[in-house]
Amino acid sequence: MNYDLRSLPKMRDGLSYAYFEHCVVEQEGMSISIFNEQERIQVPAAALGVLLLGPGSSITHSAIKTLAENGCLVQWTGEGAQRFYAQGLGETRKGGHLELQAKLWADSKLHEQIVHRMYLLRFRRKLPAGLSLEQIRGMEGVRVREAYAQASRETGVPWEGRSYDRNNWSNGDPINRALSAANS
Repeated sequence: MNYDLRSLPKMRDGLSYAYFEHCVVEQEGMSISIFNEQERIQVPAAALGVLLLGPGSSITHSAIKTLAENGCLVQWTGEGAQRFYAQGLGETRKGGHLELQAKLWADSKLHEQIVHRMYLLRFRRKLPAGLSLEQIRGMEGVRVREAYAQASRETGVPWEGRSYDRNNWSNGDPINRALSAANS
């Protein structure tokens, strides 16, 4: 059987598999939460290749739907994943989502439409017509700087602006180093 290798996503970009037993799996946003009496673990569905469910596992319809929409294969196994019972189909042989994303990014008109739709979804208001991508990025920069200043006023944590030197990490103040680490 011949496959178009461009259609295969890279497993190194996510979690290859996770095994859970004696748990409940529910949808939580675009991720899933796996919990039992002791703990609750949130797992990003888009980063997971295979979810192996052992004995005593229960999964909601919405969790299965989220996993399927994100191309995650689900398998029902015996204890310790020793026996295999059933599976849902994953998208490991498809790259359609990746190809669509590349197309939307590469076509400047489509890219601009996506930027405007994402802005509307995120901020519930339309961008003014005719703005360049650089202008929109500038607006986002202003919004972020204002958010940092507001957080500083609310928390009392001193803020003198965003500044850091990529080549000299230790020169940055603790807040800027924390922001750089979080953003990376």
